[in-house]
Amino acid sequence: MKKKILTILFAAAMLTTACSNSSQTKPVDGSAAAAAGNEVSIESKSAGTDPSAITKGGNIIISETADPQNVNPLFVVDQTSFDMQQALYSPFFEIVGGKIYYGNGISEHVVSNDDSSEFTLTLKKDLKWHDGQPITADDVVFTLQVLVDPDQKVPYSSYGMIDGKPIEAEKVDDLTVKIKLPASSAGFLGGLSQIYCIPKHIYDGVKDIGSSDLNNRPVGSGPFKFTEYKSGQYFKVERFDDWFNPVYLDSITFKIVKDANSANAALASGDINARLISPEEYETVSGYKNVTIYSYNSGRVNALFMNQNNAALQDVRVRQAISYALNKEELTQFAFTSSKFATPAYSILTPDTLYYKDDLTKYDNDQAKAKQLLQESGHSNLSLNIMYISTNKTMENEALYIQSKLAEAGVTINLKPMDESTFKNKIQETDSTDFDLVLHYYTLGEEPSLYSDIASSDSRSNYSRIKDSGLDDLWQKGNTVSDETERTKIYGDIQTLINDNMYIYPIAYSNGFYAVDNAFKGFDKAILKTIYYDYSQIYTTSGQ
Repeated sequence: MKKKILTILFAAAMLTTACSNSSQTKPVDGSAAAAAGNEVSIESKSAGTDPSAITKGGNIIISETADPQNVNPLFVVDQTSFDMQQALYSPFFEIVGGKIYYGNGISEHVVSNDDSSEFTLTLKKDLKWHDGQPITADDVVFTLQVLVDPDQKVPYSSYGMIDGKPIEAEKVDDLTVKIKLPASSAGFLGGLSQIYCIPKHIYDGVKDIGSSDLNNRPVGSGPFKFTEYKSGQYFKVERFDDWFNPVYLDSITFKIVKDANSANAALASGDINARLISPEEYETVSGYKNVTIYSYNSGRVNALFMNQNNAALQDVRVRQAISYALNKEELTQFAFTSSKFATPAYSILTPDTLYYKDDLTKYDNDQAKAKQLLQESGHSNLSLNIMYISTNKTMENEALYIQSKLAEAGVTINLKPMDESTFKNKIQETDSTDFDLVLHYYTLGEEPSLYSDIASSDSRSNYSRIKDSGLDDLWQKGNTVSDETERTKIYGDIQTLINDNMYIYPIAYSNGFYAVDNAFKGFDKAILKTIYYDYSQIYTTSGQ
């Protein structure tokens, strides 16, 4: 059969995303920072600096709010670990705006057969792990076998399952791997783009890779290699000179600063050089003369999850009542302080995701309807706990607003803030009834099949504890059909089903803000897409 390079596989995706610039960043409307000239929309930046004109050297200090949980890319489940993992490991490839990019990936190209049931992945030549060992097809085969091994309990195992069956990987030669799918899948590459290869010579024979001490001394494939980690203090990486593209900085220090005020003070003084900031910090940070704020489309969805381990929340009328009691426009404004920081969300998919549906029923801003549904369900005097991260001001605002509005409907909301580490552990307890409502966020990219991660029965991030075989069947079918018309209908049905059952209450699509010391450049290129940072692009003009 005729084979094709997969730079054209996503033609339909490009048509869908052409009007939304899904991988681009969006400017923030009139702000003090913009007027002062220290805010940059990454899409507005000019095409870049000549690499030969950039001098290597320097260390950047990036603040993080918590210690990493696990930087092994097959087991990363938290933002801090993900930030660090991207410095340490290179993906197979990236998908941006519906197109495949191989520039920072270890793949030279990926080729599909005609029905997308078989893929041939070819590695770049002369790749090395950080310990000097070559990266070969054996590593790719090993990684994909670990991915679908039920004993390894990889959080992303669903990316290697098609129609309920695992993919198979076979070595062709030292640089080539043939990946056979149990059925055709138009969504497979979206998942593969988020899988990072791990070294076979390090992990071969390890029974429980996720909890192995080897993860504390990671051997990666990315632009920076691990040097040192001190819990509660910092995680440090240094330039890997054998990476396949130029890397400018000598090192990156990820400094653990849990308190936002302390982090901002350090940013102002130059003790740290970059950090993600929240909307409520924006006004303060925009006043720092030594800082530029880069704004971008974060691809993040803030949402309210309803734990169906609670008997009352198993009743769709109760979930709908909670939704009717809230005014989403008002909630977004209250939580994010300004509409320039976020827009109300009505689908679990982001507007730049394939097959996004914008005409869903709005269960919104109707207190009378909320009270009626609660009365019909027999749950007029509900008392519910809402859990969120105590240091996240946006979440706190969301919780306070929800508490106030649900009180008008006769529902008592008990606030349960907790530190980030405890929160992350608690939401993974699948049988827990300690929380009824949970505020969280997710970033899953442009491929809609990946959103099953938050809304299918056995997924790792099913914080609403949804059990719906019909929904599971739709997710499975959507990942196996290749016809665009059929996929459009399936993912439309998925969004409608989740919305009408109010399994998840999407709150807002938020913009991202990265505050960076003016001594460092390259962030306009470094934020390649919503869920990927290319740290190799960052350089310093001060030599620090």
